[in-house]
Amino acid sequence: MHKVAVLISTYNGEKFFEEQLDSILKQEAVDVDVYIRDDGSEEKFINVLKKINNDKVHIAYRENVGVGNSFMQLIYVVPEMYDFYALADQDDIWYKRKLIEAIECIKNNRCSLYGSNQQLVDLNGNIGSKRYDEETIVYTNSIGILQKNMIAGCTMVFPKTFLKVLREEQNRPSCELLKVRIHDVWIAMVASLYDGIFYDCRSFMLYRQHGSNLVGANTSGLKFEIKNKLRKLFDRNKRRGRSKLAKEIVDKFYDQIKNNKLILIAAKADTLLGKISLVKYNRFFREYSGETFILYLIKVLLGLF
Repeated sequence: MHKVAVLISTYNGEKFFEEQLDSILKQEAVDVDVYIRDDGSEEKFINVLKKINNDKVHIAYRENVGVGNSFMQLIYVVPEMYDFYALADQDDIWYKRKLIEAIECIKNNRCSLYGSNQQLVDLNGNIGSKRYDEETIVYTNSIGILQKNMIAGCTMVFPKTFLKVLREEQNRPSCELLKVRIHDVWIAMVASLYDGIFYDCRSFMLYRQHGSNLVGANTSGLKFEIKNKLRKLFDRNKRRGRSKLAKEIVDKFYDQIKNNKLILIAAKADTLLGKISLVKYNRFFREYSGETFILYLIKVLLGLF
């Protein structure tokens, strides 16, 4: 039986956490341990965590660093005694075969990372559609992830060999990057450079949709794009997410990325030559993001890429 470590970063999740934890501990055909890093929650949720009395659940109470940095810190410290590792949100519900189905896909496809679709569910437990329909193309290559990552962290499962890649000191992303592009984007990018990503169009979880979601399923459409662009325009810390990601990938994984022309161009987006190249090759970038040329051009010229 495969041993699996499930990593969860929690933050004030008292409303749904116990149901999620229970669904993880009831996984079939695997031996599961859960590692929780609480990211500076308030006392109400800390009390929920302190009531957990299960030797399969390991909890660390830490300062608030944000979801991206919190998950990566878990990856850096979790023991290397497991065959596979998985990430989980604090408020979803897993079907009993979520982990074993992912493991079988990893073994059959010899990939670095597994990700899947998600079944949406509302606050009242009403099950909706899947996040992505059958016609949706979910990109698993590096430029597709750079432009529009669609592999959700809460679906990710990976083998110990890939964990070792992620936690190598020289491979770690900066804390600053993880405030702009969170852990799931980084993990997917790195996986695309090694043995690749297997995307499963099936779903083995209920993905909770509510107002507290840090990243929800409904982040698309013109209204969202305009709001997102304005937020980046007025918040310097949220600008240039894609170029910052590309720059760090080039810096830390140059041997794996040196022949990828588009990533190399994106890494130089803050230079005049980089901007000219981004405009010149715009259709290759926009193919993945779905942006109009005008929106794309504005983003490049204003230094928001």
